[in-house]
Amino acid sequence: MPSFNYKTIEKKLRVSFRKKALLKLALTHSSFQGNAAKKSAKSNETLEFLGDAVLELIVREYLHKKFPELAEGKLNEIKIKYTNTDSLHRIGKELSIGEFLLMDKGEELTGGRERPSNIAGALEALIGAIYLDSGLARARAFVQKHILKKDFSGLLDYKSMLNRWAMKNQCSIGYRVAKSHGPPHRKVFHVDLYIDKKRISRGSGDSKKKAQQAAAKKFFEEQLERKK
Repeated sequence: MPSFNYKTIEKKLRVSFRKKALLKLALTHSSFQGNAAKKSAKSNETLEFLGDAVLELIVREYLHKKFPELAEGKLNEIKIKYTNTDSLHRIGKELSIGEFLLMDKGEELTGGRERPSNIAGALEALIGAIYLDSGLARARAFVQKHILKKDFSGLLDYKSMLNRWAMKNQCSIGYRVAKSHGPPHRKVFHVDLYIDKKRISRGSGDSKKKAQQAAAKKFFEEQLERKK
């Protein structure tokens, strides 16, 4: 069992706790209670329960603000990509959470430090601990830095979003290839997006369709930026 060095762990996770006990609790697996000398120890399960709700709120808030044109079903589809066990496991591994987990020898010897559910659960518990220690703003900053920065934009059909936006706002839209370059097998297209015959944005890609998607995406990103 590795020693629990608060300074090292905080540096690795890029967090700072006023109540150090919360950090330790967030990284305490339920099996750790089985140790003879630690029978009274608690586990991170209740913090995981809280962190799950905090993460859900932060992700929903972020998606509602970033993609106001999307229907509930699509927003939920994207939300799941940010909050499912596979995604949280991957992010937790990047943060080396498994290295710091407190667990009994049996759990460790059966792969507990690499187990997706353990790492994902500890990450949620960590979010819950940050929330209790420093409030929602600090929890949001942590989630934004480590989870929301992941790019799941491939899920979105920006052209369809733009079509719905145009219908709602009674606008005409069009795309025009501004230029292209490169050999036939590696051609790059640059496409301009026009709304009501006014050039709005430009996107690039290795096909006209991808360039059109990029131009539509840029339009929505600029719309979001203007709302800030």
